[in-house]
Amino acid sequence: MSTQTTGAESLQGNEAQNLQSGPTKPVKLPFQLLLSLANTVVWLSIIPLQQLLLPNQVAAIDPKNKVAMLSLVLSLSGITSVIAQPLAGAFSDRTTSRFGRRRPWILAGLMLTVISMVLLANAHSIIALVILFSIFGLVMGMILSPLLAIIPDMVPVKQRAVVSAFVGLAQPLGILIGIILIAQVIKSTQTSYYVIAGILTVVLAIFLLVTREEPLAKDALPPFSWKEFFTSFFSPLKSADYRYTWIARFLVILAQTVLVEFILYYLQDVIHYDRLFPGQTADQGVAMFQGIETLALIVSTIVSGIISDKLQRRKPFVIAASLIMTVALFLIAFVPSWPVVLAVAVIFGIGFGTYLSSDIALATQVLPKAQSQGKDLGLITAANILPELLFPLIAAIAFSLFNGYPAAFAIAGIATLLGAVIIIPIKSVR
Repeated sequence: MSTQTTGAESLQGNEAQNLQSGPTKPVKLPFQLLLSLANTVVWLSIIPLQQLLLPNQVAAIDPKNKVAMLSLVLSLSGITSVIAQPLAGAFSDRTTSRFGRRRPWILAGLMLTVISMVLLANAHSIIALVILFSIFGLVMGMILSPLLAIIPDMVPVKQRAVVSAFVGLAQPLGILIGIILIAQVIKSTQTSYYVIAGILTVVLAIFLLVTREEPLAKDALPPFSWKEFFTSFFSPLKSADYRYTWIARFLVILAQTVLVEFILYYLQDVIHYDRLFPGQTADQGVAMFQGIETLALIVSTIVSGIISDKLQRRKPFVIAASLIMTVALFLIAFVPSWPVVLAVAVIFGIGFGTYLSSDIALATQVLPKAQSQGKDLGLITAANILPELLFPLIAAIAFSLFNGYPAAFAIAGIATLLGAVIIIPIKSVR
């Protein structure tokens, strides 16, 4: 057998051919649902912690400097997440365990994540939150990249948008379920950490037991070289389409991060939710906002995913989605009222749902090399976390130089607008 020279040049024979051509066997609905459920509990364990548990812990420790302290914790945890995701993806690419490439890393990440969550439940200082949330970001990255890499590993291109829609739904569903559990059911920070850790353990354990991966042959990869390993992280950036996809995702997730991280404080400080609805808390307002957004998102994700796969078009959906989110963000920036917040939940949900259904599919189709899918997807998913590093800068600009929350949301709106424009030059995917 000759050596493949494109996509999987370092792999030999049938192993290389299979990686280069990608999976061809359609995946069944139970697998799609289980993959979605696994992603759901992962996001349930990330965003609600950042959106409710962490802000409440920070506010209880240092209410006067809560915005600055929250920004500090998120930015440092963002650094560890950005480092962990491509590294975990890269090491999983080279894993030759008989259990597969991805599952061993997901299992290791799960065990370490649960430990970090138990410790976070008992953190009572800003220093403890900084250290533990940074560790949390690191070990959660060990789950995220390998879990996402299962899509190009096992899902054929013709099903990518529908499967991406199922996986895309996981984030808002996880957020909604987590917020309802925290704000409406549990109502205790410490207990919330324990319950969420338990849910994560049970669901991922089922996923790992049920899912089967084809192991990678030990002679299918070239000898390991640390120099080549680290230089390989820059190689996908040589592809213009990969760069455009990464930048666009970064801008959209940056905008979503601003909305997610500020919505609780916005309802408290601008809408004055507690006074508007006596007897209720702003946490409950966030839960309502998230519930409405999620319902809109579910419909738009499923519908746009089906249409995207039928047309085999990705770019128009990603561009339209970004523009819809721009409208929502400018609304909440310049029209501060509770009815507008509810309208924003619907509009942003439609936009973000459309985005989620096609962006993951687009990302998997611009990956430069088949044998480094985990690493290259890890770099793209790092764009989900990297915005947290800029969150303190946006907060500083918005609150120090401008009018606070309106400026922050306006910056987010500009980011989604730029995200739409940057998708246009992509050539390898329609």
